[in-house]
Amino acid sequence: MFGFARVTRGTTGTVSKRKGTRWILGTMVLAGGLVAAACGSSTPSAAKKTTTTTASSSKKNNSTTTTTAPSSTSTTVAGATTTTVASGSTTPTTAKTSTATTTKTTTPPTAAPTANNALGGANDFNTPAASLTGAGSTFDQPLFARQFYDFNKSNSKVNVNYASVGSGTGETDILAGSVNFGASDVPEPAGTTGSGGAILQIPVVLGGIAMAYNEPCLGKNVHLTGTQIAQIYKGTITDWNTIDSSCPTGSTIEPVYRADSSGTSNAFTHYLTSVDAADWPASLDGKQPAFPKGEGGNGNAGVAGDVQGGAGTIGYVELAYALQSGLNYAAVENSSGAYVVPSDASVAADAAAFPAVSATNYLIVNGSTPGSYPISTYSWVIVYQKQSNTNNGIALGKMLDWMATAGQSDSAAIGYVPLPANIQSLAEATINQMQNSSGQPLFS
Repeated sequence: MFGFARVTRGTTGTVSKRKGTRWILGTMVLAGGLVAAACGSSTPSAAKKTTTTTASSSKKNNSTTTTTAPSSTSTTVAGATTTTVASGSTTPTTAKTSTATTTKTTTPPTAAPTANNALGGANDFNTPAASLTGAGSTFDQPLFARQFYDFNKSNSKVNVNYASVGSGTGETDILAGSVNFGASDVPEPAGTTGSGGAILQIPVVLGGIAMAYNEPCLGKNVHLTGTQIAQIYKGTITDWNTIDSSCPTGSTIEPVYRADSSGTSNAFTHYLTSVDAADWPASLDGKQPAFPKGEGGNGNAGVAGDVQGGAGTIGYVELAYALQSGLNYAAVENSSGAYVVPSDASVAADAAAFPAVSATNYLIVNGSTPGSYPISTYSWVIVYQKQSNTNNGIALGKMLDWMATAGQSDSAAIGYVPLPANIQSLAEATINQMQNSSGQPLFS
């Protein structure tokens, strides 16, 4: 069953004034089917002159829309999406709607760690029972939901609860020690420590940031240059007729951006600065810059929802969100002058131009490889090197190892790109640095 919590409040912005309706949904996979519960989220800090809207908002009639990640185990909507995979998970099924607002999670019994703690054998025989919590990147959520479900099929004693609340919040939560892992498209600076000491940062996701739009006169894959995108968000280009003469004069462009602290925004704005620093200076490069033009949405789902529910809108989202929303997206000019759409092959080509990726050298926009899509990014999971709970640490390491290697088979099916072999090796080498509370290696 699905339970929705409805929050209605007035919003104002530089583009429009209207009532915003926020739908917040959490999901849980339990034995017997798919259960959903309403989950709250804190209101993100909006950038200057923004209207914070969500996936359920429509500029014209406030109609409600729900966008679901392809083949994921949870429904992704605006606000905080919590994906919980519990022991005894069954194949997700379509459930009826309900007004239920709570659900109970049963914590699995604690089991002693087994003698064989080595990575590579993720199954119930050598993965201890554990209950894991994570928070962070909305860029990752559709893939995480699918991976957590698939991992749980072979590791039924491992429960995972992930709150899709944005990279900035994920970083804050892990450094405060309130979750077992954080997820962010922007790794922490070298030497960063949190309440639990030194951290490790593990690459787990690779994807393209699609320029999704809702303007019928443009057709399916309008061609956009980096300069045109920068000038749209700057407010210099305001009419779709300027982009495509098939659109009538007066076809107003309404750009949508992330209002919350976002790794997706960080990669997107870094791309704009790298291709057109005159229109998009370094002062507008970051996780939550003050966008000169447009309105803000919460999370990738919120941006996708605003684009889908509006008219003349354009927004940047991980490709999975454009696909699940049925939105058209642009072919963006790359460094060789070719117009390329985001895809498995084109994002992989961009990543190939950056073989020396690390947590201190992580940006991969505007690669020079032929056929590359220029707005791409990795995403990272942040954990403590010393794990205070040995069982949780072993289960977490095994799960992350599976996600970065065998679990990459889930990527292409829903709009992501399997990690290159060298990045998988980086992930495994980093996981092998995890320790117990005494400083002894968790994995041999």
